[in-house]
Amino acid sequence: MKIHKGLVLLATLAAAAGITLTVLHPAQATDNPANRTKITFWSGLTGPYQKNLNTIVNDYNQSQKKYQVVATSQGDYTQMNQKVMAAAKSHSLPVLGMTTYTNLPDYQHHGFIDNLNPMYKGMSVKAKNDIYPAFLAGSKIGKNYYSTPFSKSTRIMYVNKDILNKYHLSVPKTWNQLRKDGDKLKKDGIYAYGFDKSFDMEWEGMAHAAGITPVSTKGKVQVDNKKAITAANLVLNMVKDGTAKSAGSDNYWTKNFVNGKSAFYIGSSAGLTQTKLQAPKSLDWTTAPVPSYDGKSGTEVAGNDLVLFKGANSKQKHGAYDFMKYLLKSKTATKWAKLTGYVPLAKSATKSKDYQDFLKQHPENKAAVDSLPKAFSQPAFVGFGEYYNDKGDAFNSMLTKNTSAKDALTKLAKQAKQITSSN
Repeated sequence: MKIHKGLVLLATLAAAAGITLTVLHPAQATDNPANRTKITFWSGLTGPYQKNLNTIVNDYNQSQKKYQVVATSQGDYTQMNQKVMAAAKSHSLPVLGMTTYTNLPDYQHHGFIDNLNPMYKGMSVKAKNDIYPAFLAGSKIGKNYYSTPFSKSTRIMYVNKDILNKYHLSVPKTWNQLRKDGDKLKKDGIYAYGFDKSFDMEWEGMAHAAGITPVSTKGKVQVDNKKAITAANLVLNMVKDGTAKSAGSDNYWTKNFVNGKSAFYIGSSAGLTQTKLQAPKSLDWTTAPVPSYDGKSGTEVAGNDLVLFKGANSKQKHGAYDFMKYLLKSKTATKWAKLTGYVPLAKSATKSKDYQDFLKQHPENKAAVDSLPKAFSQPAFVGFGEYYNDKGDAFNSMLTKNTSAKDALTKLAKQAKQITSSN
């Protein structure tokens, strides 16, 4: 075998210095990231959430040598969606992207994404059944899968225990009890129920509990159903009598909650991270499931999924599948949930000793997990983005222009019917 003189000299010098020299063979060259298949990944996360995502991505890159996932933040969900639209026109989409599951029908309709049936078919029945049903339901359009769940949250109720102790109150189990608590608090300028800029997700939860789906995947519109109007009026009446308050221009009620402006705040479990950061150490607070309505629970799932954009080559697709399956593994799902406050994607992750020990140390995270068995995903449809904007206008009109729930929802129902019929 012919040996290069340079290698002989290098080996001689290394031996003289007492160093063991290891010669890399071509098969070992895959340790170099440059030789891996690059998987570009756009996220809609910022701040500590993006930092935590980078931790998970680094874990994956170190766990194998074939693929290199490169994650970059594109801003919030709205900015991310705008960049996806622009990139689709210029044919410069990444391999993977993050999006709310409600965008799936529009993305699929415009031909932006590939279905993930090959990936799901490659999963065992056990692994697939381990994913919470509400998450899987949001990943499908018809019989085909177009996303994998990732950063998922439920609606939970944040509870100020100091206020409860002072006014001898208990954690409300029903919306009617929540309203009665408000009558005891408002004389001192404290709201029972604080909510984000809009209460549309709580309205959807109450409608779901009452057996109403505002807009179904098949285009049936029940936005202006009498039960839906009654649910909206419950909150509006609380706002009018001073027992509930919107965050308004602040968008989120978190700051008001940690400053003692309300006994309860219903918001996303993803807000746990910010609540922990903003709450003074002296504040005694916890969380609980959202109160029941009409005798049933109605907790809506929110958050984002991962999609595979069209244009990826075969190697990139297989890398994307491998990364997505990695995120669904119990160990990964547990770590992501512990880092962020998002709920575990897999039942096995929730039941794991690691996560159960975490809940003992952080009981405020338990309400989100306890809500999962009865959680639901709002049906998505082509044109959902337009409907979402119209819905925002309807609830803003109720809260800022004193438009009645009946008038606002009647108008929204007409708009929803136009959207669904045109698509």
